[in-house]
Amino acid sequence: MGDPYWHPDMFHNEVLSVKRDIATIFIAMTDLFLCVLAVVIVAVAPSKAKVDGVKPHAEFLIQMDYPIDRDVDLDLWVVGPERKPVFYNSRQVGCADLDRDSLGLATAHVYLADGTSVLSKSNIETTTLRCIAPGRHDVAVNLFSFHSDPGSPITAHVEVTGLNPSVRTLWAGDVTLNRLGQTINVISFDLDKDGKFTVVSVPLEPLTSTYAKSGSAP
Repeated sequence: MGDPYWHPDMFHNEVLSVKRDIATIFIAMTDLFLCVLAVVIVAVAPSKAKVDGVKPHAEFLIQMDYPIDRDVDLDLWVVGPERKPVFYNSRQVGCADLDRDSLGLATAHVYLADGTSVLSKSNIETTTLRCIAPGRHDVAVNLFSFHSDPGSPITAHVEVTGLNPSVRTLWAGDVTLNRLGQTINVISFDLDKDGKFTVVSVPLEPLTSTYAKSGSAP
């Protein structure tokens, strides 16, 4: 004999209960999937930003500065492993960007958010290495123009700064230029794949002469 307390509706109710449990689990799994997807989208977004024109972080800074009271245009030249110069007429090659180009008194003032301006402490040119490019890097300074300056010798200070994992000065030195068009190779260094910095001998021929021959310089 069957169970006197059993009724077909009881089986139907148990089936509905199981279906509700399965539905609840499915909804929970769907919510979890959507949360994971949202995290992935946020994580990937910065990569797209690079494609849309936002520059990635910097690894090294190569900076030159010279007296603000001299109406002189000195140019910083940097040649990386691609062996193509980065300067005022070629502002981006590989990892290197010329982020700041000084023209002398014409660029001596910095404009603030409120529209006012202040005089800079010095004329500054900055080339940023935005990734680690293994190989040789050469740095030079060129005296492009005296403008209204009388033409006496001028001294520039050059520094190479590492930014990761901490900010540290890797090399610093001064160079004095005496005549219009003169170029002095200031420093050469090698980077390995891990960003290890090693100073090496500078080329004998000025960088501007080397690349004028190849058509890369004006």
